[in-house]
Amino acid sequence: MKITPKNLIYHELIGLPAKVVESTDPSLVGIEGNVTDETRNMVTIEHGGKEKKVAKANASFVFALPDAKVKVNGRLLVSQPENRIRG
Repeated sequence: MKITPKNLIYHELIGLPAKVVESTDPSLVGIEGNVTDETRNMVTIEHGGKEKKVAKANASFVFALPDAKVKVNGRLLVSQPENRIRG
């Protein structure tokens, strides 16, 4: 199934370009790169040759799709990836 802005939260995030646009931790805002890992509560983004872990519930992300950029409240992503993907 093709990833669209409407179904993004139900898909695998690893490999997608992402940017942290809001966070309760101001030092994380602006981090961008590809998602390299995901757990129930965290997204790992490769940024400047280093990996940064960002708590999903405390941040909003913009994911770049081929046809659009999609802003997602991280709270919508809090779940084990395999459970979220099943919908």
